[in-house]
Amino acid sequence: MQSFLMDLYQIRPSQLYIDQEKLERLKESFNPLNVRFNVPLPIKRNGGEVFLTDGHTRALLYSEARISVIPVYWDMDDLDMALYQTCLDWCRKEKVVFIDDLKDRILPHEQFVKQWIDRCTQAIKKENRDF
Repeated sequence: MQSFLMDLYQIRPSQLYIDQEKLERLKESFNPLNVRFNVPLPIKRNGGEVFLTDGHTRALLYSEARISVIPVYWDMDDLDMALYQTCLDWCRKEKVVFIDDLKDRILPHEQFVKQWIDRCTQAIKKENRDF
């Protein structure tokens, strides 16, 4: 994995919510000011858009610390790109375009599971039925 620096505001989020429990846990262990030594965040390109495949909570912590140039790497994993396209469409529809758009979308863990994880699970089930 070769990492490089990228402007956080050139990277789209691919999820609609942040898990409050995870955010609180990361606030104790993740130092956004330690950019040089932090694990880079995974990104992919979809057409002309670059988006996060993971690391939304850490990205939000970078943003809250006013750090806009962050370490990233090209995610080479074989991901369900149809699901990511669905997630990007949901984000666009709900006007979640920048990581800062998630700062008012922090949910308690149980609500995060119901509103995000379950929604993605249903999308996967629907996708599998359509084939």
